[in-house]
Amino acid sequence: MHRFRSNPWPLSLFGVATMLLVAGAIAGFSIPRGEFTATAAPPTTRPVDGLRQHDPDVFALTGARIVVAPGRVIEQGTVVLRGDMIEAVGADIAIPPDARVIDLSGKTIYPGLIDAFSEVSIGDDEANRGAPHWNPHVVPQRRVAGRYQADKSLNEKLRSQGITLRLAAPSGGILKGTSAIVATGGDANDQAIVKADVAQHIRLTVSRGGREQYPNSPMGAVALARQTMYDADWFGDAWQAWKASSSASRPENNDAPAALSQWRDGDGLLVIDAINELYALRADDFAREFKLNAVLRGSGNEYRRLDAIRETGRPVLVPVAFPKAPNVATPEAARQATLESLMHWELAPENPARLQAAGIRIAICTHGLADVGSFLKSVRQAVERGLSADDALRALTQTPAELYGIADRTGTVEAGKLANLLVTDSDLFREKSKVLETWVLGQRHEHTRDPLFDVRGKWNLKLAPKPSQGGDIELKIAGELSKLEGTS
Repeated sequence: MHRFRSNPWPLSLFGVATMLLVAGAIAGFSIPRGEFTATAAPPTTRPVDGLRQHDPDVFALTGARIVVAPGRVIEQGTVVLRGDMIEAVGADIAIPPDARVIDLSGKTIYPGLIDAFSEVSIGDDEANRGAPHWNPHVVPQRRVAGRYQADKSLNEKLRSQGITLRLAAPSGGILKGTSAIVATGGDANDQAIVKADVAQHIRLTVSRGGREQYPNSPMGAVALARQTMYDADWFGDAWQAWKASSSASRPENNDAPAALSQWRDGDGLLVIDAINELYALRADDFAREFKLNAVLRGSGNEYRRLDAIRETGRPVLVPVAFPKAPNVATPEAARQATLESLMHWELAPENPARLQAAGIRIAICTHGLADVGSFLKSVRQAVERGLSADDALRALTQTPAELYGIADRTGTVEAGKLANLLVTDSDLFREKSKVLETWVLGQRHEHTRDPLFDVRGKWNLKLAPKPSQGGDIELKIAGELSKLEGTS
């Protein structure tokens, strides 16, 4: 018995002809790799060069199981998309006459997932222009919305995981600047920003490579952040006093406290990095001192101080970058593995479930993953270790939408929401479930296409003239439709 890829036949005319026939059969009927996009042109101020192409922008996705929200399911229904919005959802709705019908029988539609936290590099120009703060670590005036550059390759990976929106936060610094909700639809910046200035971001420590200047310790970072917040209060009061009285001295211009003033009234959202469970408590103390509306960006270690973190009453953005198993392949390597590392490897996948069970509001994020292509695998591991499927879906859709003030536009499959969806071949959190396609702002991105025919089975190849090596060849084609295998 031979496999196709082992090239069992001799390189004769017969062998070459047979290999071509077999390769042609499999290539012609297998599922193409890569991503296929069907898109309608979104509204834009950009002029059209040449002939104008009018792509259809109305779609009816029929026959699918629709998970409207956690705990709300339509077993067989239709979703109508018009432009970048959901027009109608239901079990028995009229299909618009101008809609392109896409049959999704046997498939499941979910709300597009939201990555609750990721970081992007936007540079440090603000530390050297305008009227910056005296310390380069204090750059709250930085705005991702003004510097965001879409990454086509990263967006493809995110879409393959069902992620349609993500919070893009600025990296670097102590008072780091404001984040934006961005779509993962492609590489066009003019359509990427869904919401600007979502939250101000703070990190109450210094990075490993940033200890050559003040602050060079966590204590110094906290002191600098506290002083800057008090300066922002003084700055706002000083400018109000100057505007009220012409006899008062004109205060200095400073972009940092000016940017912070709008976040100091308690309404604006702040996300504070908590690089371990103790920093989570330190972040809560900081937020209480200044009466801030704060969310904790977690570390994955929260289970170690679960009761104390619950008492803060703050939502946690939970990473799923679980540790690899410690190396215990040899006695020498095993001696290097600490009890703490072994326990963390065992317990880290339970962190989301333990937080949820403790009544802590969670949203799941990709932060810390070396490869975002492993995101769903990690989420499924968390589900396997105790997080319910409904709670996992809520932490990936409704909760981040509510935290970031976009619940009126996304998070569920409902009319009037953005046309952000993902389509799977089965339950999203099953181990071998596949994301078949993702819709981002009404644009369809197919990750796997159904074959025209199912060619699995037994086939007889009849060649004329018959080769000297023998008669007809029986082929057996098996395997998954996305990865066919053959023997003869």
